[in-house]
Amino acid sequence: MPHQRRRHLESLLKKTMLFSPITGVFGHRQVGKTTLVQSLASCYQSLDLAENLAVSESDPMRFLMQNQGYPFGIDECQHSPSLFPAMKEWVRTHRKPGQLLLSGSVRFTSRKSIRESLTGRIIAWDLLPMDLSEIYHAPLPNRVHLFLSSKSLDFPLKPASYATSEALHRYGMSGGMPGIIFLRDPALREQKFETQLNTILERDLKLLLQTTLNYRSLKLLLSRLAYRIGLPLEFTALSRETRISVPTIKKLIDAMESMYLIRVLPTEGSRQKSVVFFEDAGEARYVAESFHSPFVPLLNLLFSNLHPQFRYRPELGIRPYQYRTRGGATVPLCFRKGDQNLGVIPLLEDTPGKTEISSAQSFVKTMSKAKVLLVHSSKRDFLVDKNIRALGISQLL
Repeated sequence: MPHQRRRHLESLLKKTMLFSPITGVFGHRQVGKTTLVQSLASCYQSLDLAENLAVSESDPMRFLMQNQGYPFGIDECQHSPSLFPAMKEWVRTHRKPGQLLLSGSVRFTSRKSIRESLTGRIIAWDLLPMDLSEIYHAPLPNRVHLFLSSKSLDFPLKPASYATSEALHRYGMSGGMPGIIFLRDPALREQKFETQLNTILERDLKLLLQTTLNYRSLKLLLSRLAYRIGLPLEFTALSRETRISVPTIKKLIDAMESMYLIRVLPTEGSRQKSVVFFEDAGEARYVAESFHSPFVPLLNLLFSNLHPQFRYRPELGIRPYQYRTRGGATVPLCFRKGDQNLGVIPLLEDTPGKTEISSAQSFVKTMSKAKVLLVHSSKRDFLVDKNIRALGISQLL
């Protein structure tokens, strides 16, 4: 297939199947789970098909026994809760690793019946939207870890050849979903986004939360969240704008995160309110319709491309967060490994202003062993001081 890409997660899945009887790969609808599972499985069935779902619910053990080789790939298995106690019994009596390869568009830990059946029996991984390195057949970058672990910021960095202004613009419009990013017709791309969201909010959401809210109201909430990417979650304001109660909004945000629409990050500093990022930059652009600043889509683009750098390297133990103070200092995207901290501040110009410098200095002063990168779209690269460096986005991706 001309648009098929080797996924960064593939090597982790192969390693996991060498010792775990059940391996899971979960993520947003249309993120490429089916293609990846089919490429690794000897036998494959999808529970999106009514006939397969009926068998898995009425006679789950017979469904498991119909496989014709291992690993047995089962796609969208969250639709069949009855299947999970059967899988628990199956791997109790069949202990061989690499037997079942599951995929789903809903995080299993969000469903109690599934979570209790598979605790201690599955190793699960998230498949993220493609970053630019995957799209352009390049190795997974390691710049976040490089900056975190380096003693100094003063070292040369070769820009990524694929991170051109054209590629960045295209990524901001289309995101990293394989079934969308390669569509050349903008109208088809927008229709694909709409169909995808309709399935998630009308169908998948009901697996997690019983709600009488219609699609229009749910999409409006998602739109307001996209508009506020990187800003503190203000539930009262969201409730006023969407006419959805605060308790319901909180439940919906939890469900949307479990369906891989959004990621909620903690905030550190003197103003500790959680912030939201979207898994997919293109989907954020689509639901927001417009942003209050070009800073917002740039910030989410950075998140979408930096997140895989450590998510697919779990051994690094890197955790993302945001830094924000009541005095106005903000470092919108931060990473921690042990006692090392790295802050990233996107710039719309290649020269940082007083606000960005002040925020960077606050972060360096407050957090342990801290460094800050001021990231812009040009080729300028210079040290502001020993702990703060301004550089082009292509040097980070």
